[in-house]
Amino acid sequence: MVATASIKMDELLATWLGSDTIYENVLRIIESQKESCNNCSGGKHDGVGSGSAGGVGAGAGGGGVAPTLEDGRPPLSPKVSPKKVQKIEIPPFYKPPRPSSATSSSGGGVDEGGNPQNPPPQPPKRRMSSSFAEDQTWNGDFMSLTNVAAVGEESPKSNEEDSITDNTVTSGATGGNAAANQKRKVCIAQQAKELFLELGIQFNDIADPQIATALQKQYLHNAHDTYHSSQEDLTFIPLERFERITKELCNLPTFFHKPLYERILMLWSTHYHLSINNGDKSSTSSNQQSNLPPVVTYGIFHHYWSMEMAPFDKNERFFRLLKQPEVEFITRDDFFPYIKELLNDHPGLEFLSNHAEFQDKYAVTVITRIFYSVNLCHSGRITSRQIRKSNLLSVFQQVDEEEDINKVTKYFSYEHFYVLYCRFWELDHDRDYKITREDLLKYGEHSLSHMIVDRIFDAAPRPFEGSDAASLDENGNVISKVSRNYLSYEDFIFFMLSEEDKANEFSVRYWFTCVDVDGDDKLNNMEMRSFYAVQLHRMQCMGHEVVPFEDMLCQMMDMIKPANEEFLIVEDFLQPHCSQVAGALFDALFNVNKYVMFEQRDPFLERQKREDEFETDWDRFACIDYNRLAMEEEAREEEAMEADWVTMDGEEEDGDEYNSLGLSGSSEAPF
Repeated sequence: MVATASIKMDELLATWLGSDTIYENVLRIIESQKESCNNCSGGKHDGVGSGSAGGVGAGAGGGGVAPTLEDGRPPLSPKVSPKKVQKIEIPPFYKPPRPSSATSSSGGGVDEGGNPQNPPPQPPKRRMSSSFAEDQTWNGDFMSLTNVAAVGEESPKSNEEDSITDNTVTSGATGGNAAANQKRKVCIAQQAKELFLELGIQFNDIADPQIATALQKQYLHNAHDTYHSSQEDLTFIPLERFERITKELCNLPTFFHKPLYERILMLWSTHYHLSINNGDKSSTSSNQQSNLPPVVTYGIFHHYWSMEMAPFDKNERFFRLLKQPEVEFITRDDFFPYIKELLNDHPGLEFLSNHAEFQDKYAVTVITRIFYSVNLCHSGRITSRQIRKSNLLSVFQQVDEEEDINKVTKYFSYEHFYVLYCRFWELDHDRDYKITREDLLKYGEHSLSHMIVDRIFDAAPRPFEGSDAASLDENGNVISKVSRNYLSYEDFIFFMLSEEDKANEFSVRYWFTCVDVDGDDKLNNMEMRSFYAVQLHRMQCMGHEVVPFEDMLCQMMDMIKPANEEFLIVEDFLQPHCSQVAGALFDALFNVNKYVMFEQRDPFLERQKREDEFETDWDRFACIDYNRLAMEEEAREEEAMEADWVTMDGEEEDGDEYNSLGLSGSSEAPF
């Protein structure tokens, strides 16, 4: 009788909690209690949350609206999702078993509850994420295979996708065969020919007789040239019309058109002179190369596609375009032509057209940030493997399509550049573009200890130490040849990105190298105690509550959960559960302000940080600091305007003094 009554009560409880009305009422009660009392972890509320078997808790934290930022600006990318009512999970003994017919048809076994237990599916075959679904050979050598696959598809396609059809479609095809043939794509050669006829200048329409004569003499009447067999192959596209070829056919950003055009001509010049000299590189001279017409013809593009595009996927094409032909890595100088074209082409950077100095600084900032995230070994040389592991190509595509440059927070944001450069400008008082140890001690309101500052200058990774051949030994290991007495602007970018976002892999390795004094790749108690001793003294002088080293270390070990409690290694900080707490230990060792904030953190504010629209701590810091700098710049402009008014109303002999006073504030800003 007791068992029957308990079962009835369970059924009533499950039915009651399964009601949508009751569920919404419970959520409303919980939210009202949270608003009235910050600490709502009492037994009654916990009982309601746990009794719903996770439904109430999941519903309260699942579908919310991204909070508004403190400065009142709406979020850039709000993560708003409709609020879904989750049904209560019924215990297993109330769940009806699935029919056995499904089990028998699937061929798998069943468990004790009658539910099918099929074996897991086989893992999919490995495929490069940047490979192409369509045939990329020039003449469509594998087009028949892709067309056969298209015939088997049943899903309809739009008219835009059906616009490019195969020339082999017969007029008598009807019904399903005609619809299937419309899905067939033409080869690259046909697509390129259509674009060259639409955008290019045909041989008979060439206005410059010198170009026409050179094309006919050096290409059409040359027995060694196999890419120009007719006048149609001499059709060329000028540089200013090459954007569609770059975007539509090569799948590259639009602002790549000029460097791509120049690379095509350079490779063709090398091929042309090697062919006429029977492969003798010593016979190829710069004078011979300059005699070739500076235009990309249909035949020249055929050569480039066959050599540099068809055999490779998207990432490899991108890598081979950026690097120099004779090497297998990308240096910082290889990025400058593309960033220069971005500055000339992007509407979000148009206001910098009259500021050449800051265009150069912006380009240096973007390139340094790329090396910070992609070149994790800080060798100054980006390899093909590093390109594949990064999102560099997709970010280049994003900045090409996004008009607001500040929405591309990876590498290209102008606001991020402004924050980095202004922070460097504030510390560089003598304007020699060098940060000394005394300058760096002032960073973050003197938050860093002198011990970590010394280690930054002595041991911290520098961005381009290995970019020069003289910086490598015979085994390819980096040998520091740069001066360690100061930080350049590029070095400061590495430091600041690592300081303000300690949750990424490079930042962890950056600070681990600084704290690992003996260089054994192990962080032991003695090393941590030496850094923390300076922190203890600083906390005592500042009047903060002193936390003993043993208590701090115990707390950090509980959060990090290292493999060996005797020492810490880099891999301990890179564990998935350490992504948000990896920097807490480093702050405890050398950043007193951030460590005090960590000890006095508000759980509610920490939850807000996890739910805002910022992907990284650096994005959050850059947004807040940019707003601070913008407000300071507006205040300086208002002071300058007031000084100008005083000058106009005052005596003429005092005008110079007031003008100098008004301009003194703006001279500290880089703009």
